[in-house]
Amino acid sequence: DRRQKQLSKRLFFRGVRESMRRADDRNRIVIFDRYKPSLFNGIIIVLSLSILDAILTLILLSQGAKELNPVMRYYLSHGPQVFIFVKYGLTVLPMLIILVANEALSHRYRIGADIIFFIFAAFFAGVIIWECYLLTV
Repeated sequence: DRRQKQLSKRLFFRGVRESMRRADDRNRIVIFDRYKPSLFNGIIIVLSLSILDAILTLILLSQGAKELNPVMRYYLSHGPQVFIFVKYGLTVLPMLIILVANEALSHRYRIGADIIFFIFAAFFAGVIIWECYLLTV
């Protein structure tokens, strides 16, 4: 059966769909079998920087700093594991939404998810630089 061969091909050979075939489909949200390597790199960088930000925040808090974000302060009061889990979750969720909506974003707004991820990475890098500065003061 043709469909059975395609399923095994997708599972073992990383799939075949990388982009939309029809111009009308570009406004829809579609999950692909494969994504560009730049998307993967952007995701890994942002997630790594998010975890580093959480760790540096915990180090600063142990040295007497205060969490100014009221949402994260609430989760921090439940323990450092809950804080890191929520911080990671609040980073992953929007990234998944942007990844799935990548084709529609790039068609409608002319900006791809890889650019958005690197903007997120630049934001996190700025936060981490600030936290490193606070650690040295």
